[in-house]
Amino acid sequence: MVNGAVVLQEMDARLAEAQHEASAAQTEADRLAARRDGLRAEEAAALRDLARLRLLEIADGKAALDALDAAGTRVQESLRQRAAGLDEAQRAVLDARDALTAAEAARDAEAQRLAAAQEAEAQALREADAKAAADAEFQRLSTAAEEAERIAQHAEQKASFAGRDFEEKGAPYRADPLFAYLWDRGYGTARYRAFPLVRMVDDWVARLIEFEPARRSYALLSDLPGQMQDHAKRMRAAAEAAVRAMIERRRAIAGLDEATKPSAAALQAAEEKVDAARAALAAAEGKRSALASGEDPASQEAVRALEAAIGARSLRTLREEAARTPTRDDDAIVARLEITAAERGRLESALADAQAQAEGARRRLAELQALRQDMRSRGVERHEWGFTSGALVGALIAEVLRGALSRDDFWGRMERQRLPGSMRGTAQPGPWGKAPPGPWGRPAPGPWAGEQNGGGWWGGGKGGGGWDAPSKPWPGGGGGGSKDPGGWSDGGSSGDFRTGGKSDSGGGFRTGGSF
Repeated sequence: MVNGAVVLQEMDARLAEAQHEASAAQTEADRLAARRDGLRAEEAAALRDLARLRLLEIADGKAALDALDAAGTRVQESLRQRAAGLDEAQRAVLDARDALTAAEAARDAEAQRLAAAQEAEAQALREADAKAAADAEFQRLSTAAEEAERIAQHAEQKASFAGRDFEEKGAPYRADPLFAYLWDRGYGTARYRAFPLVRMVDDWVARLIEFEPARRSYALLSDLPGQMQDHAKRMRAAAEAAVRAMIERRRAIAGLDEATKPSAAALQAAEEKVDAARAALAAAEGKRSALASGEDPASQEAVRALEAAIGARSLRTLREEAARTPTRDDDAIVARLEITAAERGRLESALADAQAQAEGARRRLAELQALRQDMRSRGVERHEWGFTSGALVGALIAEVLRGALSRDDFWGRMERQRLPGSMRGTAQPGPWGKAPPGPWGRPAPGPWAGEQNGGGWWGGGKGGGGWDAPSKPWPGGGGGGSKDPGGWSDGGSSGDFRTGGKSDSGGGFRTGGSF
């Protein structure tokens, strides 16, 4: 078993490895890009030497030489400017790395301080368990919190059933074109507007299908989910308030006041500084990479001028004629050109591979950073986990990076290892080291759980949560009903709400007429 701090430490170790891998891959790509640019300059110098040898024999040799000289000068100037920019960019990268290291160290120290404070508080609460067990006020609040949680769960399930009933039992209404037409027009309500002739036809259709009682029933059916959702929210808020009151009473018994409660605000601020430092490092490395690869505008313009000069027709002629001359000087220059061209081609291929590796490393780093953010938002550090060691967490992370495991699958496996009720070091532990009170260990109430005492799944009877039980189960078959001011009235043998229309033998809604 490992705690959440170990999980985060493993994550941070993987993150540091990915950061190092991305930096190393980008450094290699930068080195190859610089070597490629050097070969371009060497090629230009060789072509200039060849042009000088052939200047007297070729009519346009002077123009070619001038073009090469100008392009070479621009490339050399661009390289000098880039070298100065690279020095500055490299210093910025080193400063950003130092800032990230310092931010991570401060974050880790703050995390340790918070964990120690939370553990001390949890220990004080555990030591106060005996006093809490004998405290009448705490027992009253604990019982009230459990009852409030049970009522909230019942209310949430009723709201879910109401929504499901609306989808299922409202389908026959929505499927009837005449009813759907009048309902969409707002017939029978204050929002209905129509010309006299249209109103006359609508009145006739409404009488034909007995629309008004069906409208009232469907309105009740559609309003009920929202009303029950509102009720469930109120019950949930009441349950949370009851749990907070119980927790505060336990803290008071332990001699802990609000001012001594450990705060995660400082840790959150430290985490934000780490994120900002990582972003600054990524920006600095991106700027350095752009300069090293020659992607800045000045370098691009100089390279285009050089390539245009190298690709001129007169230079191709120089190459061909050099092979036919008896002098060895131009042959040596041509050999230099061939070696340089071959080396540049090899470097171009290696550079493409290095850039792809650097891009993959940056992608993996971004994936890990996003996963680290997920861990923070999910409160991983507050739980105990069933892994035998942190290395198993690292193995799961490696599966995500290889693409063998999706982010959802990763969290699915993590959740299977999270130990229930374990809130190590939390400032709000449940009584006696357990989860907050409530019927979590019992089957969820509902018709699928079998018969229950005390009023069934509606919670009727003693302790039923404030809702009267209908005469027959609502979401099942046989005897549903619609609510009237006096209670629940039977809805017929189909189990649906009575609409005022007709019910066919299949249990569906029939309007009572059609065109």
